Amino acid sequence: MKKNLLLLLIVFAFAGCSKSDDELLNKLRTEVEKEAGKTGYHTVSMESLTDFDWDVMYFFAGETDVKEIEGQIGFKWDGSAIPGGHNRLLFVHQNQVVNYIDYNVEEFPLRVFGCNQDRWIYPHNRSTFATFKYCQNGEEVYAFIPESCLENIRELMALKCKETAE
Repeated sequence: MKKNLLLLLIVFAFAGCSKSDDELLNKLRTEVEKEAGKTGYHTVSMESLTDFDWDVMYFFAGETDVKEIEGQIGFKWDGSAIPGGHNRLLFVHQNQVVNYIDYNVEEFPLRVFGCNQDRWIYPHNRSTFATFKYCQNGEEVYAFIPESCLENIRELMALKCKETAE
């Protein structure tokens, strides 16, 4: 009985790592969609949102195959390609993918920005992000950038869509 229970737990553990983490996506979306406040932006701590160890978070935009992902993370991964119309945040700990979230950019218009030399690779020691709504092509979208690099895109805060501009 104990062997069967252990085997079942192992299967669930591996199954949990093979698909996007919807619970983490919901936590992220809830934080990103909060009102900006007096500063014009809201901060999101990826460290606080995650309940697992990670060293680096990677961002991949649009259709990306596994070979391209492996080339960026530097090791073989048995995960899946990113489907069209989706983006991915992928978490790595000690050269292993420990979790990831895929999100549909139409349903959750999160625009992730790079930070100086890192581009779309975010080390754990800089896991606090600034987020705010702005207008892009007549649509409200959310900016998401390491807080330390907010000045790189601060001008976007002033871009408000007509129907939501005050």
